[in-house]
Amino acid sequence: MLALYIILGILLLLFSLTLLNVYWYAEYDEKLKVFVRIAFLKIQLAPQKQKEEKPKKKSPKKQKKKKKKKKKTEKPEKKEPSFINKLYKERGVSGIIDIIRQLAEIVAGALKGIFSHLIVTELTVKLDISGEDAADSAIKYGRVCAALFPALRVITDIVTVKHYNVSVTPVFSDKPETRAYARAKAKIRIIHILKHLITKGISALKLFVNLKT
Repeated sequence: MLALYIILGILLLLFSLTLLNVYWYAEYDEKLKVFVRIAFLKIQLAPQKQKEEKPKKKSPKKQKKKKKKKKKTEKPEKKEPSFINKLYKERGVSGIIDIIRQLAEIVAGALKGIFSHLIVTELTVKLDISGEDAADSAIKYGRVCAALFPALRVITDIVTVKHYNVSVTPVFSDKPETRAYARAKAKIRIIHILKHLITKGISALKLFVNLKT
């Protein structure tokens, strides 16, 4: 009975961990900063910390110039055809393309499901657009707006954005300078990530098993 209580306690603990949020933070202000936080654990993704290179140990006379390898007289073994080659022989190019299409649909479905649960708590973009003169600044301003706002609309259609602040300003001054600043904060529960990864992983596994049979 005690063992049952221990197992139930472990399962309850694991389930409670899946209810935790994964917090994402990204900021660009001349340099990109990205980190992820889960409870008290913080993982920095960018900028990556440079590892100190350890000095290479000098080998004594290159380990006496290493012993020369003896030439093998054995006959080379026949290599079995790879999995891709077998698929190509069995299904041809169209069959491989169809498999790639199915895998792409599985991956796209997983990403779409995960992003549907992603909540962006803050999205801030500030751009100061400048050119060589007033006319050039106006042209660049129009191009940036034409590219930026449709892209942001796609993002807001996929994920939930609570706080949204985007501004693009043309700069007309004697010393023009283009500046960019962006900050994004988002969160998602671990259980939503696991749910879609497991379900789509099972679909990918079924596809792989069908290819083997």
